[in-house]
Amino acid sequence: MTSLSQEAGTLVTAPPRRSTFAAFSVPHYTRLWTTGLLWNMARWMSIFLCSYLVNRLTHSPFMVQMVGASFFAPMFLAGALSGVVSDRLDRRRTLLSLLCLLVPVSIVMAAVNVGDAVRVWMVYPFMLCIGVSMVVDMTSRRALVYDLVGAENITNALALESLAMTSGTLMGGLTAGTIIALLGIGQAFVLVACFYVLSLVVLLGVPAAAVRAREVSSAKPDVARDIKAMFGYLRGNRTFISILGVTIIMNTFYFPFTPMVPVFADRLEVNAFWTGVLAGAPALGSMLGTILIARGLGIRRGQAYVFGSIFALIFLCVFAAADWYPLALGALVLAGLGTSGFATMQSALVMITADDAMRGRALGLLSMAIGALPFAMLLLGGVAQAIGPSAGVISSVLAGLTMMAIWARSHPESQRLA
Repeated sequence: MTSLSQEAGTLVTAPPRRSTFAAFSVPHYTRLWTTGLLWNMARWMSIFLCSYLVNRLTHSPFMVQMVGASFFAPMFLAGALSGVVSDRLDRRRTLLSLLCLLVPVSIVMAAVNVGDAVRVWMVYPFMLCIGVSMVVDMTSRRALVYDLVGAENITNALALESLAMTSGTLMGGLTAGTIIALLGIGQAFVLVACFYVLSLVVLLGVPAAAVRAREVSSAKPDVARDIKAMFGYLRGNRTFISILGVTIIMNTFYFPFTPMVPVFADRLEVNAFWTGVLAGAPALGSMLGTILIARGLGIRRGQAYVFGSIFALIFLCVFAAADWYPLALGALVLAGLGTSGFATMQSALVMITADDAMRGRALGLLSMAIGALPFAMLLLGGVAQAIGPSAGVISSVLAGLTMMAIWARSHPESQRLA
């Protein structure tokens, strides 16, 4: 078994510069990437729409944060199992099956909104379903990307995957805000369902024969044994622990603010359209950074991962303190620029160093680390309810910067990865 602790000291040469869109030359990767883009647009539109809806119905920061907590809860609860599924089952078939479930669920949500029959409680099971799809996307679809493009193209492909996510976030927020302003929230949910249908159709165009064969254990499936092996893979592996620590810090102290964008927009006194622009601002910055990463870095991947995270936290603090819309918007763009290094590299660092038999479960552990997010969202929601959204986010960011400094000093292994 190839260990992640093969280790930092031997991986010190920066990767060469190459074409920004090199992975698109791999047959059928463009279709798989387009599936991800449509899936991301549907996902991030759903988060924005549900956050906006709950804020409109309740005016409660805590209830708004519950939207994000419901979405990210499956990352922690189902990450391990989803990693096992990715390693044991046909990944393409798993994705198709999930999309076949998401289409009717999204149609039902659109129908209750168009019919003005929606209630606050309906939002949370819907977000749980969308959250499950996020876990499968991380463990099965991203591992399928590796199966399709191979080790030589995976860093470029994952940069393009990050571009699809940021594009989906940007266009999802802007599109949702625009449709709410022009037509209403029900029609925006109809578009979510349409995106899932299109994603399913495009994925059907990726033939099973196009995916590289991978070794699958011939042993009888044993979920408990596979999960135990996954945690055994982590134990004593300082490089992997170093990577996951940064993920946990970012998902505890940076990303929990995301559902509260409509709350900050209320404070800045802007309408649904400009709320959508604000929600998409981090994605715009991340998109710019991701394009640079796709062309090749002049620094190690691990350094982009850690220092991009620190950069993002600093500008999130500026956003939370801003009482002028242009300043808040600019701060979120710069925060997104920082997250491009984090978002692209966290999966790349795991997949490049994991062997074929453990890749899905390694991503399952990463999913569980991201699972810190729902708990942090609930905590931030309670703090924001008590002391105000701005003070709550600033306090969270300052704690995050402190933890990042301590972790980077005590666990520097991830920074050494080329």
